[in-house]
Amino acid sequence: MKELQPYRVEELNPFQEWHLHGSTIEMEEALNWAKSLSKQINRSVRVLDPAGNIIAMLR
Repeated sequence: MKELQPYRVEELNPFQEWHLHGSTIEMEEALNWAKSLSKQINRSVRVLDPAGNIIAMLR
């Protein structure tokens, strides 16, 4: 299993549970990925920092 990078991108699945979509080492990359993903799947997406704090929420 691949080790998680510091910034995690999670999507809110249809069961209202947060699902890890992936992780990246750079915050800016995670934010751009989350914006793109949110538009593609039309669901809420969030980005968490290394401490697990939510740094972005896209609906």
